[in-house]
Formats: sequence, structure tokens, C-alpha cells
Amino acid sequence: MGLITTKSRYGLHLLIYLADRYGSGPVELGGAARANGIPEHYLAKLALPLKAAGLIRSVRGQRGGWELVKAPADIDMLSVVEALEGRSSLLDCTGEPGSCDQAAGCRPLAVWSGLDRVIRDYLRGLSLADASSTVLDYVI
Repeated sequence: MGLITTKSRYGLHLLIYLADRYGSGPVELGGAARANGIPEHYLAKLALPLKAAGLIRSVRGQRGGWELVKAPADIDMLSVVEALEGRSSLLDCTGEPGSCDQAAGCRPLAVWSGLDRVIRDYLRGLSLADASSTVLDYVI
């Protein structure tokens, strides 16, 4: 069972690569692709929703490339996952209970809503700087 898709996994590799170079100017996607063993054309596709979410920007010109818009410590992982996955809930009914006509009497809904809340709180409390750390010591 995979809750996180390849988009988020590879997108996080790209963002960590950019975080490691934050403040050094734009970097080319080719370097991130080679360093992480990810096809460059796939990273280029992932850069678009990250740019639309205001997490990264492209810089044109001879020394152009991609860079983070803000410091890694100021980017929470929930924003990253939502930018790449296009959703913020595990199930439609936990994000929008009105989307299910059985939500009012659904006893398992509390279980899924609780799990959804724990995951969202965890991701919201975790920054890109934390994720790019070699030792992630984050406990809820």
C-alpha cells in the first residue's frame, strides 16, 4: 500500500538537493537528476507544480536554473506533499465529509480522520531543513 507516490518521493529528492545548495544561486536540474538517479525530464515535470505552489522558482540566463523561494526551514513538508499530490487528505471523506452521503453514520470515519490529522500535523511540523538533515530526530 503506497500512500505517497513517486511524485512526492522524487520531488523531495529535488527539494533536498536545492536545500543543500540554498543561497548559492540557481542550479540546473541535470545535476539533481544525476545525483539522485532520477530522469531529468521527470524532475522537470515535478518542478512545475512546485513552482506553482511558490516553493521554487526558475531563473533564466547563462547561470540560470532552479532555486528555493525561501529558506528550507520555512518550507513545511505538508506544503510539499500538497503541491505534488494535489490532495491533502488520505480519503475524500476525511477531507470533505460532505462528499460522502454515508459520512454522518460512518463509524470508521473517526479512525481515518484521526490518522489523517496525525499525518497532516506531522508533515506540517516538519520542515524541508529537517527532511534534508542527515539525522531526522522528529517524534510526535
